[in-house]
Amino acid sequence: MKMFLILAALGFACFLVIACSEKPPATMGQVEQSETKASPQVAASAAAAVAEIDGRLVQTEKGLAVATGTDAYLVAGKDLSDMIGQLVKVTGTITEAQGGQVIDVMTVTPVE
Repeated sequence: MKMFLILAALGFACFLVIACSEKPPATMGQVEQSETKASPQVAASAAAAVAEIDGRLVQTEKGLAVATGTDAYLVAGKDLSDMIGQLVKVTGTITEAQGGQVIDVMTVTPVE
């Protein structure tokens, strides 16, 4: 009987050590950031949720961008060069890259 209690106590102690040494569960945002990969053109640190941006398509030194009143987002994922100068609504994922913010375009709609 004494041997059974000692083995049970050791087993329980091993269980606690293993359970406590595992990483705590990540929040939903942490899982998205660590497991989501950006397109190959984008060297991003973290991927964000899908966003909608209204702005004007402009050509910059770094490439095509959607310029809003306060920010500019480099365009990746689609060739929108035929829409330069137009007001557009762009849907996509925004990531941070060395050159600034990049939007990986999923859809684009002209705004009138």
